[in-house]
Amino acid sequence: MKTMKTILIGLAFISFSNFVHSQTPETSTNRVKLDEVIISPIKNVSYYKAVYDPYAAKGVKDLETIVAKHDVSASDVYGNYDSYMFIFKNSVGKIVTMYDKDGELLTSIEKFKDIQLPEKVRLALLSKYPGWGLNSTVFRVKYAHNKDVEKAYYLQIQKGTDKLNVKVNCDGDVLKSGCFASL
Repeated sequence: MKTMKTILIGLAFISFSNFVHSQTPETSTNRVKLDEVIISPIKNVSYYKAVYDPYAAKGVKDLETIVAKHDVSASDVYGNYDSYMFIFKNSVGKIVTMYDKDGELLTSIEKFKDIQLPEKVRLALLSKYPGWGLNSTVFRVKYAHNKDVEKAYYLQIQKGTDKLNVKVNCDGDVLKSGCFASL
């Protein structure tokens, strides 16, 4: 009987100590003070879903996000025309957009220069063109509402004095190589 009583008291003590321990300051969640958070809804969801690539260069993603959040109806000229053109720029490129009279994003033409290539593209180039170095990069995106988006990297690579222009998709597949329109 005494052993059973000791076991029960021991179990009660262990159970109680778990409750007490879980509420001590040493194990409480640390608080972190954050800067002001601004929440801005994405106005142009179909555009964002079509163009956004998590592996794209930061400057590309940043500018595409700004375009996706842009609200034409907040513009001073909204309501006066049948269509609207806006140009968005940052340090690596620009996006030219066209909106209809209702503020719907219809098309965008995007061009970014000398950006970091996604890993898939870099690895594909290293595999297909060993020993070649990268001279310049241009990333182009063409978006049209309810149509497939076109994305391609136009690259100039060099090996010694030889230069080659290469067009590559986002998966690293070489679409075209040789001489074609200037970068």
